[in-house]
Amino acid sequence: MKQNSNIKTKFLKIDNKNIEYQFFGNLSNNMPVLILLHEGLGSVSMWRHIPELIHLKTKLNVLVYSRFGYGKSSNIELPRPTNYMSIEADQYLPKIIKYLSIKNYFLVGHSDGGTIATIGSVPKNSENLIGTILIAPHFFVEQESINAIKEITYQYEHKNLKSKLERFHSDVDNAFWGWSNVWLSPDFKNWNISKYLTQIRKPILALQGTNDPYGTINQINILEEKVNGPFDKVVIKDCGHNPFIEYTDKTMEHINSFVTKLV
Repeated sequence: MKQNSNIKTKFLKIDNKNIEYQFFGNLSNNMPVLILLHEGLGSVSMWRHIPELIHLKTKLNVLVYSRFGYGKSSNIELPRPTNYMSIEADQYLPKIIKYLSIKNYFLVGHSDGGTIATIGSVPKNSENLIGTILIAPHFFVEQESINAIKEITYQYEHKNLKSKLERFHSDVDNAFWGWSNVWLSPDFKNWNISKYLTQIRKPILALQGTNDPYGTINQINILEEKVNGPFDKVVIKDCGHNPFIEYTDKTMEHINSFVTKLV
């Protein structure tokens, strides 16, 4: 499925910098908005057809945007701080929601975006949040993640990964090194946001593949152990890091079932 060519990329100003975004649906209809938060190397265009599929499946509005340093959004100064995902959730996500006058919404986060969605679900950030969908999120650092990022960094430096990613980012080095250098830095080894999990009261759906090289099932096991609100856990056998691409239909069904019972 190709993305609808009628959906135009727009930009909004946050702190005098540009954020690239697309919107599927109609903000004026007051229907809930699913806010998609991309992975560590993602962008608006890297979601491909997924936002439109979610819009068609759920019949709800969908917002997708590129965080600073990604896609066509403004660059960020490197190196990123080790708490960059907390900064996104605490500072920039609320500003985007306010700028677009979004009322009721879901957060749908993949990988780094899942971490940002988690922090965005704690009480101080979640007044109008209906529920949160986490796809392969990270709450603490595992050696498996570090090994996978070392390998992809090698691919970026010595193989053709850089040329592949250039299609999705205006400044691919800003995007890649802004992400890779944080995860591989000694200061990041003790990064851990599991303290936030006990604060969450909003409903959560969490999906994790059993073959994800960037994180093990322990990530959503600790989520299941600590959260105090309604929780749905889905483990997808033989799935890697991106259930949206590898098991599209199954992932869409789980998302639709989750949002339908809450709207």
